Amino acid sequence: MNIAGLRGMGSRFFRYVRDPHVALWRKLAGVLAVVYFLSPVDAIPDVIPVLGWLDDLGVLSAAAFFMVREVQRHQLTVDGEAAPGSAASP
Repeated sequence: MNIAGLRGMGSRFFRYVRDPHVALWRKLAGVLAVVYFLSPVDAIPDVIPVLGWLDDLGVLSAAAFFMVREVQRHQLTVDGEAAPGSAASP
């Protein structure tokens, strides 16, 4: 992804976060993943060299994939409502 793509994704993400129709738990999924990453309490302690880091990486990557999918789904919903004469189901 290039810089323009990242900038577009960032603006879509902030539109997603500001939308009052999006559930709060969906908005907080990424924040909670970062809190888990920074927290000293983990499912697998970080003192175990590789496994401790892999669980943090797994949580962060799962949250990132979830947030990207959610933002893309939100963008399709917003575009579907905004397009005149769209074939959106009632």
